[in-house]
Amino acid sequence: MPASRRSPSRTFRDALPLLLLATAALLSPEAALAQDMPGQQLLQFARSYIIAPIALFAMVVSGVAAFLRPEMIKVTGYVAFVAVVLYFLTANADRILQVLKAG
Repeated sequence: MPASRRSPSRTFRDALPLLLLATAALLSPEAALAQDMPGQQLLQFARSYIIAPIALFAMVVSGVAAFLRPEMIKVTGYVAFVAVVLYFLTANADRILQVLKAG
């Protein structure tokens, strides 16, 4: 079958072993043993300037919606829970990764 007639899923399936091998070759053991977590500054920026304001805005909007429509109280609880979990994960990502590395 010509390559132009292949389905996207078959093409992905054929390329997957090569992709996994290239990913494994690019990973270095030094990166796993580094003291500073790669991307830590990016996580701190995302936590402070992206996740926190968006989560606060979503909680305020869903809280106002709960005043107008009482059935939205459940949604407000979900929004608050997701916001707290995301903020906690980004705030403690380095500690969580250290615990996972320790075994």
